[in-house]
Amino acid sequence: MDTRSGSQCSVTPEAILNNEQLVLPPRISRVNGWSLPLHYFQVVTWAVFVGLSSATFGIFIPLLPHVWKYIAYVVTGGIFSFHLVVHLIASCIDPADSNVRLKKNYSQPMPIFDRSKHAHVIQNQFCHLCRVTVNKKTKHCISCNKCVSGFDHHCKWINNCVGSRNYWFFFSTVASATAGMLCLIAVLLYILVQYLVNPGVLRTDPKYEDVKNTNTWLLFLPLFPVQVQTLIVVIIGMLVLLLDLLGLVHLGQLLIFHIYLKAKKMTTFEYLIKTCKEESSKHQAVRKDPYMQMEEGFLQQGDGALDSSAQGVKAKSSLLIYKCPCHFCTSVNPDGGSTAREADDAPSTSTLGFEQCKFPSISSLFSAPDISKVSLVLSK
Repeated sequence: MDTRSGSQCSVTPEAILNNEQLVLPPRISRVNGWSLPLHYFQVVTWAVFVGLSSATFGIFIPLLPHVWKYIAYVVTGGIFSFHLVVHLIASCIDPADSNVRLKKNYSQPMPIFDRSKHAHVIQNQFCHLCRVTVNKKTKHCISCNKCVSGFDHHCKWINNCVGSRNYWFFFSTVASATAGMLCLIAVLLYILVQYLVNPGVLRTDPKYEDVKNTNTWLLFLPLFPVQVQTLIVVIIGMLVLLLDLLGLVHLGQLLIFHIYLKAKKMTTFEYLIKTCKEESSKHQAVRKDPYMQMEEGFLQQGDGALDSSAQGVKAKSSLLIYKCPCHFCTSVNPDGGSTAREADDAPSTSTLGFEQCKFPSISSLFSAPDISKVSLVLSK
């Protein structure tokens, strides 16, 4: 990590500070979302998809009356199938720049970036790591260690970069997942209402003719009927509903954010750069305020005390760092060179990175972002 004068800092592609440990980028460039190692977010995504699909088609849709059952199979099944296809495509596509895909040998280890030789990874549209000429909107991703054409962000949920080659598949993945969860909520609410009003409507399957106890329900109809008590169905339903609502909140916010970006004709990366430039300008304006200058005078008087302890060193260092809500550790340079990396885990006090694939809240899209949540600083 490179800390510069004033409040400027940059995260270089040669190393990342993570939990007070220096972590080097992968020496072998990743081809797509299935390149090892798999990210645990990716594993969780597929586990949730399999679990919700099993519960939807094996437990809840078979409880619907005949007409609604077939409608639900067609509509929900079509949405889930479409999601599966676009999700796989978004993960499998190599989003790298065309010259990288044509000339790069992915089996060869990548060099470590030497800042003593080059100020920036990409200069005059030439990447010193990939050693190829790239397009104007190409960025070098630290997570994948390659140049990505039309870089939007690096998503750990698909374990792949999102660029111009796979953006619409990524967008379709988010949109179809949101639609599928809405369908599942509709099915669950219908079942809940019918159970409270008339439980017999939910027992129209011919297999229930042999079940005399009204407290007994059949799961995984019609192929593998399993008898369970009402409490088991209620517990499964509540867990699925809770998981569905959590996913819907996250995906719905993400979908609205990307609709907003498309309306503004921006990428996520450009949105974050623009946001942090505005916040940097606001901060410089605030520093000119006489009250802020008075406060800085008090801070300077306390430098001697700060230097006398390790806590003082950390406190002084923290004064050089701005934090704002974004998904990248990035360095943006006047000549157009830049490095970018998105992270998805919860931020810690010892790192300038992000480890949570979150996007700004819906309300923040139409108001000034909160600078206290972003870790993106522009270097001059």
